[in-house]
Amino acid sequence: MIIDSIIIENFGVYAGKQEVTLTPSPGKPIILFGGLNGGGKTTLLDAVQLAFYGSKARLASRGKLAYKKYLRESINHKTDPTEGAAVSVFFNRIMDGKKHNFHICRYWSEKGNVIEEDIRVSLDGEADIFFTEHWEEFIENYLPSGVAHLFFFDGEQIEELADVENSSKILETAIHSLLGLDLVERLQVDLKNFERRKKTETHDPKISNELEQIRGSISQIEQEEEVLAMNEGRLVNESEFHQKQLHNHEEKFKLEGGELYQNRHKLKNEELKIKNEKFELDSELRSLVSGSLPLLMLAGELKKVEKLAHHENEIRNARTFSESIENRDHDLLHVLKKEKIADSSFNVIKKYLKRDRDVNLELANETLLLNAPETLPHQVEHLYNEILPSLKKQANVLMKKINILDESLVRTENEILRIPTDEKINDLQNELDKANKVFQNKLKELDNLRVQQNVLQRQKSQLENKLDSVGEAQLNIAFDEDDRLRTLKHSKKVRNTLGKFRTSVVKNHIHNIENLMLESFQSLLRKTELINLLKIEPTTFKTTLTDKNGNLVPFKRLSAGERQLLATSLLWGLARSSGRPIPTIIDTPLGRLDSSHRNHFVERYFPSASHQVLLLSTDEEIVGTYYEKLKPFVSRSFLMVHNENSGNTHFKKGYFEKV
Repeated sequence: MIIDSIIIENFGVYAGKQEVTLTPSPGKPIILFGGLNGGGKTTLLDAVQLAFYGSKARLASRGKLAYKKYLRESINHKTDPTEGAAVSVFFNRIMDGKKHNFHICRYWSEKGNVIEEDIRVSLDGEADIFFTEHWEEFIENYLPSGVAHLFFFDGEQIEELADVENSSKILETAIHSLLGLDLVERLQVDLKNFERRKKTETHDPKISNELEQIRGSISQIEQEEEVLAMNEGRLVNESEFHQKQLHNHEEKFKLEGGELYQNRHKLKNEELKIKNEKFELDSELRSLVSGSLPLLMLAGELKKVEKLAHHENEIRNARTFSESIENRDHDLLHVLKKEKIADSSFNVIKKYLKRDRDVNLELANETLLLNAPETLPHQVEHLYNEILPSLKKQANVLMKKINILDESLVRTENEILRIPTDEKINDLQNELDKANKVFQNKLKELDNLRVQQNVLQRQKSQLENKLDSVGEAQLNIAFDEDDRLRTLKHSKKVRNTLGKFRTSVVKNHIHNIENLMLESFQSLLRKTELINLLKIEPTTFKTTLTDKNGNLVPFKRLSAGERQLLATSLLWGLARSSGRPIPTIIDTPLGRLDSSHRNHFVERYFPSASHQVLLLSTDEEIVGTYYEKLKPFVSRSFLMVHNENSGNTHFKKGYFEKV
């Protein structure tokens, strides 16, 4: 199936007729919608499901409302109810090897204070009476409403699946719907009710009166439960509204510097700490500067001093050896003369010795400018080869630390300057406290109501058990009711057989579902060594994870982001196991996901989730690098433009201006 377009008329925040084309381009499966909170993203998702399933649709905005009341309230608030609203979906699918184009339009309006609803179905451009009359059977056979949430969902479902307490029940419902076992469950419930009626049949006036009283009590409890359910829906809506109000106040408090005000003492302590650390480092640096460190600027002069000191040592040596050299030369010439060497050789040696004495004498007569100790050359060499490089390194380390502290000090001082005054923050704090108090009170009301619901459920269960026991007692003493006993016996056997059949069907298909879920998880996480095996117990539907060493991996060991990836993998694996080529629609796809794992969704899930993927994003989700990575896979993009004054939304080609 490919959804080609959708038309929304006077539905929710969409006033008038709004149409958007959704057909994807080859190799680019993603249709990207951008919209602010309250701008119509969830309404768009609801519109698709409402068009397909009517009263069976799982609609986020319906809550506990009766279907007809929901339809009345979903008509755009500025539209005359008698004009009504409508949602239309154009899609194509392959049937009998040929492509066929469908158009399903569901419309409703108020007539005589009553909401009337109708649908029209066209096939290949012509009105089709058969599909119009049998649309519910057709869509249930192709895409049962029980598995639609595998393809059309929001971040809330991912969060629920990520909670180990909820995942088993959600998986059970999804797998049963996927395998068509919801019919078996309904049959079991019907058989149980049949048995209860049989057990309570009696001709004894006393027992009949007791049974009637029990039934009356059960009926009274059911009425109270219905009232509580309606109140629960109201409180849920009110608590969600006040939660949004609280969030707005929190954002305003943060924007106006509320968090900085709360952390003002910490910031000032941090400023003092940085200044103290900087003072200590400055002191160390001054100590270095007061020593030999400035000589680094005289490196060339130091080398000249070393050279001059070496030369003056040579002058001292020349002065020391002047007289001894003359005596040595006199003795040497005497020996040579005595040995009667040739006169020519004697004269050469005599001239050489004289030149050597003259050079030494010239050196000895030079002036000592430094007149420093003989050890000075070695001291200077040690200074610029060893001591000064070490001091330079210490100074560089200190300067680097001081620069870092300077930057931290500037940031901290800027934050301190942004701290609002007591007068300004008190008003914001009072507004925030008031919003939080209202929200907490609504939550408390909701909790109290649910406690009452639990009490009624227990009372009802006790009465139903009593109803069964009274019926059983009557059966045991009524000899003329063998046929009824036999009926009950066989009904119970059928129920047990259906239970075994259901478990058997699940066991036959669960392995393939497990493999697809594990494959999806490993594809998203790319840590094949983390989870090597995923198992779903076919009766409790509890999910267990095993690493490559065969050790169980508790859900708690996974990070919050990994649990969210696992929840998405469960949905993805179930959708793939259905074998149905259905588009995927995801509302606020990254809203519940921590930032460290958003790349996994953008790079590995969205482009592969289906052949057509509709993403309904806020301005804080698919933006920046996420948008750039997803852009090559986007066929079309639209912006949901919401007018705050009129409260209406319309579609505009393009996406957020700053992404």
